[in-house]
Amino acid sequence: MKKTLYLMCHGQTLFNVEHKINKITFDHCYASTSERACDTLEIVTHHKYPYTRVKGLKEWNFGRFEAMDEFLNPPVPHGYGDFFVQYGGESQQQVQDRMIKTLTEIMEKEDHHDVLALSHGGACFFFVRAFDDYNAVIDYSRVGNCTIFKLVYEDGIFSCVDIIQSDFSEIENI
Repeated sequence: MKKTLYLMCHGQTLFNVEHKINKITFDHCYASTSERACDTLEIVTHHKYPYTRVKGLKEWNFGRFEAMDEFLNPPVPHGYGDFFVQYGGESQQQVQDRMIKTLTEIMEKEDHHDVLALSHGGACFFFVRAFDDYNAVIDYSRVGNCTIFKLVYEDGIFSCVDIIQSDFSEIENI
């Protein structure tokens, strides 16, 4: 049975995406335990859906690089691999595996057919990239804050069928 997952990156700004997810009803909603992910979920659903906070949807753990300026990161054009492990963080593969495990467990639940999950840029990116062989849409150049990946889940495989960019109507930090 095909199921639909709307995987959304948290926002840095207040915005209104009602016209983007209008007429979509969710049977379940999930968010990273991060406050900005929970705030984004509450804003985009207009506080109409209860949700579950899940640690498995958290952003990549950068270890001692957490909250540091990005210019301190190594200049690696295709990802950071195991770079952050030596600083107490996660490897790129660990992030990807964690997201796959978490979202598969969510989507395998019998009553989960249309799910909204709020996570973070890096975690979302590596999750979606894990299924590149199945993705109908793989243009990642548009991925930013509040991007929504529409994925179809069937037989243990996620396939990205659309990447929706939200329009920002109000600019204010969450």
